[in-house]
Amino acid sequence: MLEWIRKEAVERPRVIGVLILLTGGIFVLSMGWWGFSQSGASGKDVVAKVDGVPINVKDYSRDYLIMKDNYKRLLRGELGAKILKDLNFPGIVLRNMIYRQLWIDEGKSLGITVSDKTVVDEIAKIPFFQAGSPPVFSKEAYVTFLKETHQSARSFERSVRLDVLVQRAQLFVRASQTIGAVPLAPGQTPPDPASERSRIQNETVEALQNQLESKAHIDIDQKVFKALSRQLL
Repeated sequence: MLEWIRKEAVERPRVIGVLILLTGGIFVLSMGWWGFSQSGASGKDVVAKVDGVPINVKDYSRDYLIMKDNYKRLLRGELGAKILKDLNFPGIVLRNMIYRQLWIDEGKSLGITVSDKTVVDEIAKIPFFQAGSPPVFSKEAYVTFLKETHQSARSFERSVRLDVLVQRAQLFVRASQTIGAVPLAPGQTPPDPASERSRIQNETVEALQNQLESKAHIDIDQKVFKALSRQLL
């Protein structure tokens, strides 16, 4: 499973914050990185499989660069190889991608669908594709982006659809939680209902995510992963 990644990962609030930003919204961030990837030194192009669904080198390299750029934005500075290695950055990226696939599968099992109109609306809202004042969707900016990142509209729109699916699956789980009466000690101040609800919802999402992971068959090609990690670091 993922124990060998967890042993090396440094769990810090900033790391978790970036993971939350990345999950379900990767297409909104750092748009210029899409499409950049090379195959690993072993010649294989699959880093891992989640219940038979491959995570390929191209997608891993893309997500790595996006997440690295997000860190740079948060820290407002460059990230050297030592920092990335100390954080086990390659492992964090892979773990995030595995969790994303688990949520995609869960969303599908829940019968959640994402319409073409929703995909169009989500793409139109991305600032990178807007121009003018007031800003509106620019077809020219969208086409230019696809050309510069060497991908088709179909493949990009599929990624957007899957990201929305992840968001909706997590929202479904969060919305299923209700707050009952919380027993209080004498003199204890009642918790803020909104904060308490958010805490319970977050814990529920995390618990289900751990459950999905424990039931899934996750196969990581450590040779490909380590070679690719060295290349990207």
